[in-house]
Amino acid sequence: MKPKIKLLLSFLGILVLAASAVWIALPQGSKIDLNKLKIKYSQSFRIHLGLDLQGGSHLVYQADFKDIKDSDKADALNAIRDTVERRVNSFGVSEPLVQVTGTDRIIVELPGIKDVNEAINQIGQTPFLEFRTQNPNPPELKPNNKGEVVIDPNSQWIPTGLSGKQLKKASVDFQQGKGLNNEIVVRLEFNDEGKKLFSDITTANVGKQVAIFLDGQILSAPVVQNPITDGTAIITGNFTTQQAKDLATRLNSGALPVPIKLISQQNVGATLGKESVQKSIIAGLIGLIMIALFMIMYYRFPGFLAVIALLIYAVVSLAVFKIGISFTAVLLVGFFFFLGLTVNFWFGILALLSYILLMFLKGLSPVTLTLAGIAGFILSIGMAVDANILIFERVKEEIRAGKEIHKAVDDGFARAWLSIRDSNVSSLITTAILYIFGSPSIKGFAVTLGIGILISMFTAITVTRTFLRLFVGNNIMTHPWLFGVSKLKPEKKDAPNTNQEPVTTI
Repeated sequence: MKPKIKLLLSFLGILVLAASAVWIALPQGSKIDLNKLKIKYSQSFRIHLGLDLQGGSHLVYQADFKDIKDSDKADALNAIRDTVERRVNSFGVSEPLVQVTGTDRIIVELPGIKDVNEAINQIGQTPFLEFRTQNPNPPELKPNNKGEVVIDPNSQWIPTGLSGKQLKKASVDFQQGKGLNNEIVVRLEFNDEGKKLFSDITTANVGKQVAIFLDGQILSAPVVQNPITDGTAIITGNFTTQQAKDLATRLNSGALPVPIKLISQQNVGATLGKESVQKSIIAGLIGLIMIALFMIMYYRFPGFLAVIALLIYAVVSLAVFKIGISFTAVLLVGFFFFLGLTVNFWFGILALLSYILLMFLKGLSPVTLTLAGIAGFILSIGMAVDANILIFERVKEEIRAGKEIHKAVDDGFARAWLSIRDSNVSSLITTAILYIFGSPSIKGFAVTLGIGILISMFTAITVTRTFLRLFVGNNIMTHPWLFGVSKLKPEKKDAPNTNQEPVTTI
C-alpha cells in the first residue's frame, strides 16, 4: 500500500472512530439497534456511577460462629463474602462492594439499589434445597387439643442425601401444562454425584412421590413415572415468571456456610456525589484548558494538533467507560493493540475489531465510575500530554539539527517511542498490581487509569503523528517557527588542519 493512501486511510479511520465515540458519549446517542436491518441486536450504553456518586445502601452483617471452630472462622467468613457477592451480582447491582472487616463482619455497599428490603432478603436468606421420599412407617396422626389433625411434613418424608450441595445449575423453563398454556417451572441440573443419587432415588420410587423441600417447606411432590438418569429435575408450583427467576437465583447463589445477621443499615444520599462530580468536572475542564493553552503557546502548531488528539482521547475514553471492559478484552485487545503500536499497523485494526466483536457478544462490563475512578481518568490526561511533550521535544531537536520537517517528525516520533513505551508499560504494571491487591475503590482508580494509559498511547503515537504527517507531507505548515523552533543550530565548519605539510608551488 502506498504511504499516501495509508495515511489517508488512517486519517479517515481516526475520524470515524472519533465520530463513533462522540455518538456513544452523548446521552441521546448511546444506543445501538440493528433490528431495522433484521439483525436481532439492541444495546444501550450509559454511565454507571458508584455508591459515592449516586447513593445507595451501606449494610453491615455479623456472622454467627457459635458452631464454628476458631481455626475455621477465617475461611467461613471468606466463604460468606463470596456467597454474598454472588447473590448481590445476581440482581444487577453495578460495582457492589462486599468486603470482610474485623473478625466476624461483612460490609455490603449497594450503589443505586432501588429496593433495599429485597436486597436484604436476598442476601440474608439461606436456601436449603433437599429431596425426600415417603416415609414407609409414618407416625400415627393424633388430633390436638382443638380436635384438629395437624400433619407434620417432616415426619411424613425422610431425607435422601440429595440436596442443593449437588446442584449444578437452576434455570427457568416452560413445559406443557393443562390446556394450551405452558407452565413455568424451575429446571435443576445436578453434578455427577447428584446425578447418580437422583437416578437411584427415582429408580427405587417409581409410582411413588418424591418431595422437593426448600427451607423446610414442601414445594412440590410429583409422582415418579420413570427412572430419571440424566441428572435433571423439574420443580413445579404454579410459579409466576418473577417467582421462578427469584427461586432459580437463590438456588444458583448457594447457601451461606453460617447464619448472618444484619446489624447496621445506612442509606447514602447522592447529594455529596453530585457535588463531587461537579467539582471534578470543573477541575478537569480547568486542567484541560490550561494544558491546551500551554501546548499551543509553547509547541504552536503541533501543540494545537495535540489538543485535538487530547479531545479525541477524552471522548474515546468516555465511550469505553460506557461500553465496558473485561478480562478477555484486556488480554486479547491489549495484546493486538500493543502489536499495532510496535510491529504493524494492521494489528491495531485487529484490536479494534476484537473489541467491537466482544461488544456485540456482550462480553464487556461497563466501568463503574467513582471519585477514585475519575481521579484516575484525570491523571491519565496528564500522562497523555507527557507523551506528546516527549515527542515534540525530540522533533524540535531534530529540526534544530537542520533536518527537513517531515524527516524531523518521523525521527522525533521514533526516538521518543522507546521512552514512552517504557514509562507506560511500568505504569500499566503498577495499575495491574493496584487492581489485583487493592480495595474496590482502588480497583476503580486502577481500571480508569489503565484504560486511559492505553488510549493515550494510541492518541499520542497514532493520532498526533497522522495529523502531523498529513500537513507536513503536503508542504503545509512546515516553517520551523510553527514547531516552536526559533533558531536553527549553525552548521559546523571544518577546522583547519594544522598538521598538513605546506604545498610547494612553482
